[in-house]
Amino acid sequence: MIKYYNKIATVIALALIVTSCSTDTEVEGINAGEDFTNTHIRVLSIDTFSVAFSTMKFDSIITSESSSLLIGKYIDDDMGVVTASSNFQLNTASYYIDNDAILDSVGLVLGYDTYYYNDTTQVSTLNIHRLTEKMSSEDSYYYNTTETSYEATPLVSRTFIPTPSKDSLFVTLPYDFGEELFNDIRDNNITDNESLYQKLKGITIRPGANDDGSIIGYSVSSEDTYLRFYYKIPDELDTDEYTYDLSINEFYNHIESDVSGLPLELITDQEYNLSSSDSNGISYNQSGTGYVTKIEFPTLKDIYDVGESGTILEATLYIQPNTTSHSDIQPLSDALLLYTIDQNNDLASQISNSADVVSASLTTDNSEFNEILYTIPVIDFIDQKLSESPETEDALILIPSDYNSSINKIIFNDSEKSEFKTKLVLTYAIYE
Repeated sequence: MIKYYNKIATVIALALIVTSCSTDTEVEGINAGEDFTNTHIRVLSIDTFSVAFSTMKFDSIITSESSSLLIGKYIDDDMGVVTASSNFQLNTASYYIDNDAILDSVGLVLGYDTYYYNDTTQVSTLNIHRLTEKMSSEDSYYYNTTETSYEATPLVSRTFIPTPSKDSLFVTLPYDFGEELFNDIRDNNITDNESLYQKLKGITIRPGANDDGSIIGYSVSSEDTYLRFYYKIPDELDTDEYTYDLSINEFYNHIESDVSGLPLELITDQEYNLSSSDSNGISYNQSGTGYVTKIEFPTLKDIYDVGESGTILEATLYIQPNTTSHSDIQPLSDALLLYTIDQNNDLASQISNSADVVSASLTTDNSEFNEILYTIPVIDFIDQKLSESPETEDALILIPSDYNSSINKIIFNDSEKSEFKTKLVLTYAIYE
């Protein structure tokens, strides 16, 4: 029977580093605790455990806590037609405008927040519509699947080439739309949020039907994104122009992907697992849409076949991203967080250790030779799986910290596709 002990620093320091699945070494007389005293220590590095990949999709993910308004559309070889639109309500701290004020113009200021994904050199379209119903939620959250009805005809359509390195994009809105709201606030017909929502239930911004460019992130801060009224007061001696702003109150991003004709089309609900063997040796991760790679180790308990008492000193999972699925305009995430999901593919817990949460790091030292790998310390999960009673069917997933604020994809090669660069390596100490 294998026993498990704390990972002892002296053992790690003195044991030889072994890189072959069939190599071991002996270390005598290491003073590393009572169970190791006066023993022969053999340290093996084992990389023959199978790593099973599959893709599942969360039914929905919260996007009302996103850090960005995500708007745009592009067509992707792996993920299909990806579309993001934003819906939001507006309000203000003070419903007061001078009685003599006269509106000059009105426009929507969308502050870039520097996030973008895919090709920003292509022309994009913003269609700005009025909502026909107030945004509502049963649990105070809004999701990527939430939908709110809106007027079929947009208030305005704006075509442009995105420049996320700049401060903002200004979209002029129809004068009669602005005049009605402006005059109602000035004349005290709108005096609070609720009376505003009776007149303007909200705004949705949607990409053009024929767009194939990028998805852009816009700030949700009241300092960067707002509906601005420009007005004058005729009786004043000067001709200064004044402004009055409505800022975002509640919002969410509606994000969807049309995967018709792709392997992902087989995923019909959250409990369906699309094996990498049924998707050309790859698995899928995409923020915003809910796709994640599920990672399992079906042969993990073969370690019992070693037949001697010992302890796992280190467990590292290496995963190779598919080389053709990332680029300068579709970059890889530098770090991914490690979570577990249960047998129903419901999110269970985040993996952490005594120091911090566990994350995967991206190594690109040999990127010119396609030696790009994610390195994930999984010893906490491995220890849990080997010692749990009763056994569970939970598995690992990797998601970026901005999972609900972006639409970045990562395509992973399974073991065979990566020529076994994707693998689990255990460093195992046997004592006698």
